[in-house]
Amino acid sequence: MQGGQKSRMDVDVCAPGTDDCQGEGKKCENIDECDNDFNGGCVHECFNIPGNYRCTCYDGFMLADDGHNCLDMDECMFNNGGCQHICVNTVGSYECRCKTGFFLSDNQHTCIHHSEDGMNCMNKDHGCAHICREAPRGGVACECRPGFELARNQRDCILTCNHGNGGCQHTCEDADDGPICGCHPKYIVHSDGKTCLETCAVNNGGCDRTCKDTSSGVHCSCPVGFTLQFDGKTCKDIDECQASNGGCDHFCKNTVGSFDCSCKKGFKLLTDEKSCQDIDECSFERTCDHTCINHPGTFECIPHVLRPWSNTVST
Repeated sequence: MQGGQKSRMDVDVCAPGTDDCQGEGKKCENIDECDNDFNGGCVHECFNIPGNYRCTCYDGFMLADDGHNCLDMDECMFNNGGCQHICVNTVGSYECRCKTGFFLSDNQHTCIHHSEDGMNCMNKDHGCAHICREAPRGGVACECRPGFELARNQRDCILTCNHGNGGCQHTCEDADDGPICGCHPKYIVHSDGKTCLETCAVNNGGCDRTCKDTSSGVHCSCPVGFTLQFDGKTCKDIDECQASNGGCDHFCKNTVGSFDCSCKKGFKLLTDEKSCQDIDECSFERTCDHTCINHPGTFECIPHVLRPWSNTVST
């Protein structure tokens, strides 16, 4: 509004008796959902924002549909990861490799043909895992690309948590022999030692109904009357009436998780709850005043016909 004037539609929600503020009713403090042992439920980074929070993932990962978990991003799916020859996806990153007869250049993407002349960086036997530098006094010196450390043999490169989160899906801790992976609370480490598996303790494992923890992660199942969908999580009601009318003789009505059979007028449902049997109305008292004839689903009353007396006239 210009001039700081209020519109006629403005309402002072803080006027006495009109608010539902808690506490002293004067000041509201933002709750930092990230400030707890579970990091707001985020497996990587949690950012508090006024009245809410959001989760983000490290480079090489993408946020899962649940908004909390982080999944590996396959960089090789786009432009072969920029690799000239072969792209190999890893958890949180990727690496380029070369075909036989070539070795990887310093930029770790293009491939250079091997040379057989002496011990230099153009020779296939230089032995450097990543980057080869020719030493001023001859020979070679090996270096590692960012996120790796040179091993004691001065040739190999050891992965650290600074590159692709150390190949760990959730948490990473550097050790002498390389990263040690861990998982966010209520997740378990997979047998590969890198990826994390959901457990039924987290949002029922994402299952609609029954969740069971297994060595390969959660296993969802559905009760009778439902079928598990392709996502392996969702349960969908089975319309039993679509197949052979549900086995009902007459009418079939689908219900959530089950179905009901019913019969046409003049029939009754038997104890198997599927078969319909004709009701013999003629077996009931006073169905008809005179003669009763039963028909499938109905009956017929026949009135009593009086025969007229016949008078015989003699001649």
